[in-house]
Amino acid sequence: MNTDDRHGRSKLERYLSPLHVWALSFGCAVGWGAFVMPGTTFLPLAGPLGTTLGLIIGAVIMLIIGVNYHYLINKFPDSGGTLTYAVKTFGYDHGFMSAWFLILVYVAIIWANASALGLISKYLFDGTFQFGFHYQILGYDVYLGEVLISVAAICLASGLCMKGKRISVNLQAILCFVLILGIIVCAVNVSSHNHGIIFVAKPYFSPNKGNPVSQVISIIALSPWAYVGFESISNSASGFKFSSEKSLPIMVAALITSVVSYVLLAQIASAGVHENYSGWVEYIADLPNIGGILGLPTFHLAQDSMGSTGLIILGCAAFAGVMTGLIGNFIAASRLLYIMADDGILSGWFRKLNDENVPQNAIAAVTAISVFIPLLGRTAIGWIVDVTTIGAIIAYGYTSAAATVNAKADNNKKIMATGILGLIASVLFFMYFMVWSAGAMSTESYFILASWSIIGFVYFMFVFEHDKKKRFGHSTIAWITFLCMTFFASLVWVNNATDDITKEVVSSISAHYEQLSDETEFEDPEKTSKFINEKLVKADNDININSMIQMTLNIISLLIMFRIYSIITVREKEAQKEKLKATERSIAKTVFLSNVSHDIRTPMNAIIGYINLAKEENVTHEELKEYLKKIEASSNHLMALINDVLEMSRIESGRIELENVPVNLRKTFDDVKDLFATQMAEKGITYTVDTKGIENEHVYCDKNRLNRVLLNLLSNAYKFTPKNGKVAVIVKQKKAYEHMKAVYEIQVKDSGIGMSEEFTTKVFDAFERENDETVKDIQGTGLGMSIVKSLVDVMGGTIEVRSKKEHGTEFIVNLTLGLQTEEDIRKAKDEEQETTVSDVDFSGKRVLLVDDIQVNRMIAAKLLEKMGLIVEMAENGQEAVDKVSAAAAGFYDIVLMDIQMPVMDGYEAAKTIRKLEEKEKAGVPIVAMTANAFSEDIKKAADSGMNGHIAKPIDISKMTETLVKLIN
Repeated sequence: MNTDDRHGRSKLERYLSPLHVWALSFGCAVGWGAFVMPGTTFLPLAGPLGTTLGLIIGAVIMLIIGVNYHYLINKFPDSGGTLTYAVKTFGYDHGFMSAWFLILVYVAIIWANASALGLISKYLFDGTFQFGFHYQILGYDVYLGEVLISVAAICLASGLCMKGKRISVNLQAILCFVLILGIIVCAVNVSSHNHGIIFVAKPYFSPNKGNPVSQVISIIALSPWAYVGFESISNSASGFKFSSEKSLPIMVAALITSVVSYVLLAQIASAGVHENYSGWVEYIADLPNIGGILGLPTFHLAQDSMGSTGLIILGCAAFAGVMTGLIGNFIAASRLLYIMADDGILSGWFRKLNDENVPQNAIAAVTAISVFIPLLGRTAIGWIVDVTTIGAIIAYGYTSAAATVNAKADNNKKIMATGILGLIASVLFFMYFMVWSAGAMSTESYFILASWSIIGFVYFMFVFEHDKKKRFGHSTIAWITFLCMTFFASLVWVNNATDDITKEVVSSISAHYEQLSDETEFEDPEKTSKFINEKLVKADNDININSMIQMTLNIISLLIMFRIYSIITVREKEAQKEKLKATERSIAKTVFLSNVSHDIRTPMNAIIGYINLAKEENVTHEELKEYLKKIEASSNHLMALINDVLEMSRIESGRIELENVPVNLRKTFDDVKDLFATQMAEKGITYTVDTKGIENEHVYCDKNRLNRVLLNLLSNAYKFTPKNGKVAVIVKQKKAYEHMKAVYEIQVKDSGIGMSEEFTTKVFDAFERENDETVKDIQGTGLGMSIVKSLVDVMGGTIEVRSKKEHGTEFIVNLTLGLQTEEDIRKAKDEEQETTVSDVDFSGKRVLLVDDIQVNRMIAAKLLEKMGLIVEMAENGQEAVDKVSAAAAGFYDIVLMDIQMPVMDGYEAAKTIRKLEEKEKAGVPIVAMTANAFSEDIKKAADSGMNGHIAKPIDISKMTETLVKLIN
């Protein structure tokens, strides 16, 4: 992908210092989870030493992946992180895949940290915020007060990121120092209170989780979850106001402070226990049954060692961890959403920046969703947060793969090594959670992962279908990954759910038998059998429902896959057709260039030849006039050829704009009749134009386009009709179904050589000429009919052709035209009664002729002087402005202005003259006299304050008509 496609990156301001970037990296990696995971996860899995070793080794693996990020940040110094690297290395499909899972990571961490405040209040403030409405969801009690705390934190972080980006990153840095210092102070005091030195409590490993190696591996496997966010700075790389070479030392510092935080908090949780417990193993095992501060080992040990001071210090550190997680991930998520929008994955609405160049809509979107999440309760949020592990693994895998590919291209063996290691680590992490240890995440988390995958697949299909630039849909690997993710996640979910259901049935039956054994009454076999049967039927129904859900998810995935494949098949067929058409057009253009070369050389040969003949000494006056007549005819043919080429170019580029003006239709056809009458007569062609079928002759249409259609049709009829043939034009008016409109049918029929039935299907294609002996000597470019068809289409009409070899050709054009109002008809009649050109006398009138080409000035001056005009000249727009400004008011009767000139062009000169203080000078008539002869050029001349437009080469009658109108 080219960087110019990603035009929005440059708008993000560079405002981040190295300290800010460290704070974002560290703050995103360490949040509320660091304070509770030691008791709920780390110590039960691996004990104090196993946790320490696993966290350190995990940090080293993250550092390897960090080296890959550092390399790519420097290679692609752009925002977007993994998304950018995947897009630039593997394409947009893979970019979508990586971004889809990574955005859930950042947003879910926001939710986890925000909802943690309610949890903190529950433990530390003894229910102070448990007021307002109350309900239980998935076993978790939700209170209005706790929800309000979480929402307030979300809104505070969102507002800081949106309206005070510098305040937010400065606050992030301060809070990060509070976080790390608070943890260190508490760790030192807890250690000195219990043993006087920093130590690792016994037993070193968990006694119930297998051998030490497997325990350490289980902690290593959690490192993507534990350290996710350290790489988030890659999403803000375009905001660095320092060399991106410093990104690696910054990530190293962030990982070191992160591992120190996790290890110290784990050691705090195991350093001492309540007097009711013999050691950390018994204490940690009983946590589900404990409430208050005692239920949070890190806080309990801090209070036990330092009293309320310890509780305040660690509480401040925990609050700092929550806020750094919120601010850091708001910044990361908003930047990622911004880049996703910039790449066409999301709506352009997410790209909107506020006055501080912050993607405010992206932040607003995250905020709008996040404020409702605390209502789901901590349990449901925990399931979503578990999925972030997989999202982080996917992001790290893509980044490592991108680093490997780019390093290979750069012959950078060091990065190739780290890239391969990072990719292997990512694959192993993925296999651990999806295959080897499928129970590592909660059962519901796998269902959420499958659901998020299917939602992503559906949205990918939507993006793919609406991708006008055809950037998506080029990698089957990305779609298969979505498909496999859905299959694997749903399979693991069903297996785990089945295990849970089975355990519940076994537990219920065991409890039932225990109850019976305690009862003195005789056991009723039928009652027991009925109870067991009910449990088994319910379990069977639950398993069937889960299987149906799994099947539905998989079927949806397959349907999406087939839909994408069918779209690609259609696009490939269209591409093949376009390729074939392009080949045909290329061949046709080659033939066209050959024809154009021939057609240009033919009139040029005539012009040069007759000029040489005119130079001969003994040439007579009559011969000279004849030569000039031939030169004029050849010049007209050359001009028509140039106009055809230019018109076709404009049509192909879609720059045709209609200019509907009042037109007398009958007069237009009379003019066309007169234009061809002489040459038709010279060829002995019977030529008629029948306009008796016109009832309403005053219409609105683009006169120039209509004339072009008629001229091309009649020129075609003239060329292909032999001597003594017939050419007829018939115009009929038909009723239209719209008010003040009529349909006009124009028939142009000749008795010429006709065309084959096969060629009638291609007659309107550009550059097409029938390959026939009868037409090979007839001049033409193959553009005339293509231009006619295109113009008729633009005018909203239709055209058809009827032809047969040796029996002539008929073109039938139908146009729906608006009928003029009575006022416009009256104006047209008044103009017809105005003074004719022959009655005009320009004697004593003064014209300022402005043109930078000397030969153009000399020719125009000669023509003007023959009309009696006094001609003054200027070579550019600035000189013209100076002359008009310096002359007396009314000195110049008119200004004829070229457009493309040095110093100051004609448009600017006209605007400047119109701004002169003296109204009479400012009001001098100005006419554009230029080779810029298209309708938009005429409009641009009018917009700049000019009164008229004369196209070059100069049509003397048109110029005279314009001068009459403006001078007299």
